[in-house]
Amino acid sequence: MKVEFLYGWGYLLKAKNGKLSIKLSSGEKPIDDCSCVELDGEGALAINALRETIRRGLRVSVKSRHGRAIIDPKPLTVHQIAKFLNDDLRLKVSKLIVQAASINKLYVLRLVGLKSSNEYSKINGLMEGIDKATTIWGLMAIEAEITKTYYEALRQVIPLEYEFTARSRRPPRDPVSASLSYLNMQLYSICVRALRYHGLDERIGFLHEPRGNRASLALDLAEEFRQPLVDAAVIPAFTSRSMRKSDFTYSINGVFLNNRGRRKMLKLFRHRLNLTTPKGKFEELIYAQASKLADWISGSRGYYEPFILTLEV
Repeated sequence: MKVEFLYGWGYLLKAKNGKLSIKLSSGEKPIDDCSCVELDGEGALAINALRETIRRGLRVSVKSRHGRAIIDPKPLTVHQIAKFLNDDLRLKVSKLIVQAASINKLYVLRLVGLKSSNEYSKINGLMEGIDKATTIWGLMAIEAEITKTYYEALRQVIPLEYEFTARSRRPPRDPVSASLSYLNMQLYSICVRALRYHGLDERIGFLHEPRGNRASLALDLAEEFRQPLVDAAVIPAFTSRSMRKSDFTYSINGVFLNNRGRRKMLKLFRHRLNLTTPKGKFEELIYAQASKLADWISGSRGYYEPFILTLEV
């Protein structure tokens, strides 16, 4: 089972005698042995090709400057919408995601020697309110306070010269925040691909409210992997003073990684992504979590089990 990622201008997805192929400027490419085709660019889909994708049960995602469309013979999105509209189920799975993300934050704080800090104790106390939350908004307020406290704790291990006084976003105001924001975007992209691979619409989230074309479900999934992939790459880069002022661009609009800084951060992120653990590489684990989510949404799995950092990973 695999995904075919294809890009081109003037492509044609076609079928003849039961054989599916795509015509590109570089030539014609057969499409075999895959469960999903991702088309990016501008092109056309022949009617016979659509019939063949349906016959095969093949999912096709088409992206262009006009937007994105999905052709799915097994519309898991119908079940996804039903789960989203069920307030009790939505709140239940959102609590699981926040609980897992909070446990992962405590794991990181222990790793950097902050188990005895006031912030660590405060997060433990705030987590007691997760199960008591009665609305998504109330749950999000708890999650926001936990996250704020987590970054307040991390200030104690980040050298003062990086001016990390608080986590800032849109725009980031310091090098640490700039690095976190950049790698979070990388993580979101992987989560989007994993969700699409398993037939889910990344725009219909549970914890994060759907809003336009925002990948709300990818934000949900990313909550479980932010600490092992983003924070575990960023924190050592600054505690070791590997990141320099020359890796960033400073302006009145904020602080951003420059080309050299992005290359350094991407290298660290890819190392974490390809890190082999007893449970598999982290990129494989993201796809596995998306599969668990899809199984829960379809009803083939009775519960959703979020990803939690342990000594094995």
